[in-house]
Amino acid sequence: MRIPPSVDADRVEELDVGLSGARVARLFDARDRPFAVLKSVDADRPDLVAELLGQERRLRWLAGRGLPVPHVLDSGAWAGLRWLTMSHLDGRAAHEPWPAGDRSRVVDLLARAARALHRAPAAGCPFDMTLPAQLERARERVASGLVERSWSAAGREGPPAAEVLSELAGLARALGPGRTALVHGDYCLPNVLLDTGAVRGVAARTHRSAGGVPGPARPDGPPPAGDGRADGWALVDLGRAGLGDPHADLADMVGSLLSPMNPQFGPSDAERFLDAYGREDVDPERLRLCAGVNSFFWPV
Repeated sequence: MRIPPSVDADRVEELDVGLSGARVARLFDARDRPFAVLKSVDADRPDLVAELLGQERRLRWLAGRGLPVPHVLDSGAWAGLRWLTMSHLDGRAAHEPWPAGDRSRVVDLLARAARALHRAPAAGCPFDMTLPAQLERARERVASGLVERSWSAAGREGPPAAEVLSELAGLARALGPGRTALVHGDYCLPNVLLDTGAVRGVAARTHRSAGGVPGPARPDGPPPAGDGRADGWALVDLGRAGLGDPHADLADMVGSLLSPMNPQFGPSDAERFLDAYGREDVDPERLRLCAGVNSFFWPV
């Protein structure tokens, strides 16, 4: 991984997670403490550049509202790359191996984090991730040939992308508008950091960033109930966060729990996640719709 010369670190550890098409590295200081995360994409991939720039704007907006997300440190362009550095947050990514006795509590905490995010104040959110907006973006990706190429590379079989998208658009019309909330946009296991103490039922530590310094305190006092810094969770990889249908996040996490990439979890964990989130707020048809729409954006 190429490191921009303006990014100063004593050690760089490249990370191999996710399907976003971006390169990610953890940066360490002279005492071998992680202090930042570097994310870069090729400048000749306009879709990836747009998402990286969007992530920077979203992080600034979300951090300004006291949500447990990384803080933007710097960004720029260099030698055919666009890059972004963010504060490093303590915590263990949910996709990492967990003792068997901890996994049910991991799933419960993932559900609690999703519910807290979906209940967070979203007034003035400028990022439109609603189903109509996502369907339009999916149409653009289909027209460009990107979806068919990525599906083919992934070995996906079945009807062509245009036909699948037409069926999903019809289902969206039949279901009508659903509720909107603040959503992550890629709510999968690698994108949620968990405090091991919170998983094991003890008081969570405040998630700390950049060199171990706590993130800025909320201007109105201590974190409220449901704030991830108090409850032991934090969010990363927020290039698709915005105002959208919460079922999109639920569908992403269900897919992640069922994925062969995460063999420690399985169908019973996916069911537990939805139970813990609250079945009264889960519409199976809307969950199916959002899972279908999400598939037009992965893999890249």
